[in-house]
Amino acid sequence: MNQLYSSLNKAGLMFKRRIDQEDEVFILLETNENGTTEVDVKTFEDLFEDVKGSPTYEALSGSHTFRMEETQYTMTAKEMGYQKYFDQWKERGLFNF
Repeated sequence: MNQLYSSLNKAGLMFKRRIDQEDEVFILLETNENGTTEVDVKTFEDLFEDVKGSPTYEALSGSHTFRMEETQYTMTAKEMGYQKYFDQWKERGLFNF
């Protein structure tokens, strides 16, 4: 994921926030009149762990199996609500690594 994170960082889409006296890293997904939508890197990696070694647009856009607490889920990026962000990142050339 480091190559993707580097691209997102260069585009100004990664930031740190101090939570409980620790710095957590977030990915900014969108900004609108109601504020921002963001995801912390740990959650992002939990959801997309299966493509961690090669986080291409095609791989991220597919189906993913992940665990939340004791339940296993299989969902597409679209079903999780991430596909629109991956499409935007692709349009901006952020997968060119």
